Amino acid sequence: MNCTDIGKLLLIIKYRNYGVCLSYLLDYFHMSSSSFYFKTRLFFVGESIKAKAKQKRFVGFSYTINGQIVEDERIKQIIISIYSNNNPNDPTFYFKSLGDKKLSVVFKNQLGIIVNHKKIYRLRKELGFVRPYRNHFKHPKRRPSNHEIDAPNRFWEGDIKFIPTTKDGFVPILDIIDAFDKTIVSSQIGHSSKSKDFIKSVYNGISYRKADPKKLIIRTDNGPQFKSKATKSFMDEMGINHEFGYKNNPNSQAFIESHHSSLEREFVQLNSFENIEDVFQAYNAYMFFYHNLRPHGSLNYMTPSEFSRIFSDDNNCFNFKTIFVKK
Repeated sequence: MNCTDIGKLLLIIKYRNYGVCLSYLLDYFHMSSSSFYFKTRLFFVGESIKAKAKQKRFVGFSYTINGQIVEDERIKQIIISIYSNNNPNDPTFYFKSLGDKKLSVVFKNQLGIIVNHKKIYRLRKELGFVRPYRNHFKHPKRRPSNHEIDAPNRFWEGDIKFIPTTKDGFVPILDIIDAFDKTIVSSQIGHSSKSKDFIKSVYNGISYRKADPKKLIIRTDNGPQFKSKATKSFMDEMGINHEFGYKNNPNSQAFIESHHSSLEREFVQLNSFENIEDVFQAYNAYMFFYHNLRPHGSLNYMTPSEFSRIFSDDNNCFNFKTIFVKK
């Protein structure tokens, strides 16, 4: 920086301290604002002129929905109690599997405390409850459109998830999910999962949801229990449109694969099972948690039961979005 620039810089700073508008001074001395700030930091190293990093200030409390103050220490105690729950048969045990945004919704809906998700993250990090981040690799997205779903009981997906146990090996859980409201319409746990088990699950789901099978589409992968002659005869008899996803492409069954991914993270990784009875008891608790306590991001952070209740209310003013299902 030459002497002329230093002289201009000193004059600008001098007259700026007298109250002259900075933009006028920069225009008068033919200097851009970026050059002024850069050269100021480059030339002056005194603490009085050098830019200082702003220190974040934390308020130290939050509010309830009634306007009462809740100290951060109380919120920490609640977070510790959530992570100290070691009973997998208690539905609230699975709160520890949720992320910060969903925990923020839980604090508001279950405890009446309004806490920003960023504060929850900061407090969890201070307490050592933040899990290491894992990179997620995206699947190919370019696939042709297949269905548009604007109501429940129109499009279901089914698949099998295997749960490890110490005595009974891998226990299969057959789940069927409604793509619109994310309800698990039917589940089956057993030592094996055959075509008769899938047929029974579909039948139970139709009975439970009072669905019209002739308006129903069910998509599965290409497993033998889904491709069997017994399954085809049942689907034809009921008038169900049975689709098969692409081989080795989880996106073909995106909804049930997403559910089983959450199941792995929120259920399997938090438990160790000795036998199939342990799996059955804990999964019943998890299903209650899933439908009645767990906020779902795709449902505007409502639970499936709450979403279904609002959808069935004729007087609601909620704008329900159409679900686009791609093959």
